[in-house]
Amino acid sequence: MILAASVAVLVGAPPASAVGPPLVLDTWVTEVTPTSARLRAEIDPNDFATTYRFEYISEAAFQANLDATPPRDGFFGAAKAPSGKEKAVVGSTVVEIVSGLAQVTTYRYRVVATNSAGTTIGQEKAFTTEPFATAFRLPDNRGWEMVSPVDKNGGAVAAPGSIFGGGAFQAAAAGGAVTYSSSSSFGGAKGAPPASQYISRRTANGWVTENVSAPLESAAYGDEPDGAPYRLFSSSLSRGLLFGGLPCRGDIEGCPAPNPVLPGTGAPPGYMAYYLRESASGVFTSLLSAADLAHTAVEPEHFEVSFAAASPNLSHVVLSSCAALTANATEVADGPGKCDPDAQNLYVRSSAGLSLVNLLPGEVTGAPGAEVAAVVGAVSADGARVYWTQGGGLYLRQGAETLAVDDSVGSGGTFETASSDGGISFFSKGGHLYRFAAATEAVTDLTPGGGVAGVLGASASGDSVYYQDASALKRWRVGATTTIAPGADAAAPANFPPATGTARVSPDGEHLAFLSAAELTLLDNAGQVQVYLYGPSAGGGAPGLVCASCKPNGERSLAPSSMPGALVNGSTRAYRPRALSAAGTRLFFETSDELVIGDTNSHLDVYQWEASGTGDCQLSPGCISLISNGRSTEDSLFIDASESGADIFFTTNESLIEPDPGSVDLYDARVNGGFPQPNRPIPCVGDSCQALPSPPDDPTPATLIETSGNPPPRFVKERRKRRSRKGRGKRKGHQKGARDKGSRNKSRGARGR
Repeated sequence: MILAASVAVLVGAPPASAVGPPLVLDTWVTEVTPTSARLRAEIDPNDFATTYRFEYISEAAFQANLDATPPRDGFFGAAKAPSGKEKAVVGSTVVEIVSGLAQVTTYRYRVVATNSAGTTIGQEKAFTTEPFATAFRLPDNRGWEMVSPVDKNGGAVAAPGSIFGGGAFQAAAAGGAVTYSSSSSFGGAKGAPPASQYISRRTANGWVTENVSAPLESAAYGDEPDGAPYRLFSSSLSRGLLFGGLPCRGDIEGCPAPNPVLPGTGAPPGYMAYYLRESASGVFTSLLSAADLAHTAVEPEHFEVSFAAASPNLSHVVLSSCAALTANATEVADGPGKCDPDAQNLYVRSSAGLSLVNLLPGEVTGAPGAEVAAVVGAVSADGARVYWTQGGGLYLRQGAETLAVDDSVGSGGTFETASSDGGISFFSKGGHLYRFAAATEAVTDLTPGGGVAGVLGASASGDSVYYQDASALKRWRVGATTTIAPGADAAAPANFPPATGTARVSPDGEHLAFLSAAELTLLDNAGQVQVYLYGPSAGGGAPGLVCASCKPNGERSLAPSSMPGALVNGSTRAYRPRALSAAGTRLFFETSDELVIGDTNSHLDVYQWEASGTGDCQLSPGCISLISNGRSTEDSLFIDASESGADIFFTTNESLIEPDPGSVDLYDARVNGGFPQPNRPIPCVGDSCQALPSPPDDPTPATLIETSGNPPPRFVKERRKRRSRKGRGKRKGHQKGARDKGSRNKSRGARGR
């Protein structure tokens, strides 16, 4: 695999009617083996007799040429194909087979076309020869572990977003635990809501699954988008946030059948509720109490509250409601027993109780019409800071004060992301990207020239941020701006905003994973959207760019690749799976392309890219490995990973271990994982399945009973009889007939076999 392409000599295409030097329209490689490859190019002779040759050289020799004193052209000393005289271009496509290559070695190649009007050097490309075929092996000494139980009551693990528009899927940051959903109920549930929820934990002997579904009535949930009760889990899975259901069971006008609340939780009867579940005890606690409802005139059947955002550990949960739940909140009436749904208030629930967020600077009474700035990133890790919007302004609530974030630019800013402690935030307005420091309330324009199309993410400290403008993908860090990838915006809309987009930034800000359909390296993505990774090279070298999901052998991509953005879970998107490890050296994605030997099913499979020096990868700059087995008859989907990437969770309908009888299951491809499998019983058929007979009553073995012994041997002398000639003839004929019949039977038997 190759880092970003060096500058090649390219000739722009002149008008179709012009004549001149040949045009190299395309260059690509096919049929890469351990020792050979087929180089191809499409050449337009441009109305002149044209000849061509391919040049190819190992990446090591190429770099040595560039590092020489004085520097030489990278292709200095390159091998040529054809090796002798250049060939004439006949038609438009030219092909040369190069052989005698070293296995698992990267080569650069290009085509050179010449006619009487001049010479054109085609675009540089790269390929890497294959290893000699070996048996399939998971990387990093990983082992497949079946996480979901064998007995699923005839059901299966659901795909994210497939159960009434929801389902909670999340791995513990430290690994060893994961939560997931199913439309069927198994594992001793107390209730069976539309989406049953499970937490599986790893033990020394295997995975143990607990059904954590609450005893709630399924009729309390509508269909999309509120069919999945659980909304979010803490990063350690020690807490879960549960939506208690709609105010009334079923679509019944007048609410004659109010939804019952969970007993013993402190939830006010008849009101919509949210609960926190403590995994250690299994106890549910209501986020709202009767005291919180003492300030509202909204009747129970009209009362609504929704989840807005939360801190990663769920110690602080932001709720939204038009009802007044604190004494300083403003409630805008909308008829008897109702409040205006457009006049929302924001509240933070913590161990200190319920507090109002939407207080404007210097005000003591809430300003209704507020929204949380983003469902992900707007609440600090400790919950002490919350970014929110009201009336076009962007604000920060910290402690007992509110700061106007975008006041200096005339309000109207759009929150993008913030540091983990919330002290630094980034917002955009009019194509400019700004940085806000809460400590000084200073606002800095990071892009004086404007043109910002979107923000991909920032470091945990807020000292760096990645953004896309009209010309390139760029990085700002401590006052300096660096161009990461010119023309990388072909798939930009999927990359941002940071709260829901597919792009990922490592906590230290050194690594960025993003999607692009542009060809940004020497590997051939054929215009397909692929996953790229920017970051330091192995050994701490200068940062570079790799196409993590392109075919490592350099052949053309045949399908797009993808990473998940924020998962759709009912009416919220509050969790983004860890597609990039915290160190930025492991990246997980899906593709139906066959990137390695062994992937043969043409369905989505889960892959890992890891940097050289990580795990057992020794190739520069990194290695691509198959995580699912590449043979399933349905798509295998990446679900989540631990922060280190040691645990990779995915779903598949393939039975990857012996005890798996089928269905769609959740697996973990775990570093140093795998459990000893029990011996498979020998199958029995028919009478062999019967129980063994009881032993005889006589304890004396029959072989010890005395007898008279075996009789003496007997010999019978053959007696020859005299027969008449006639008799002998008859017998001879009889024997011949028997032999003929036996021969016929033997032949018939041979055909039958």
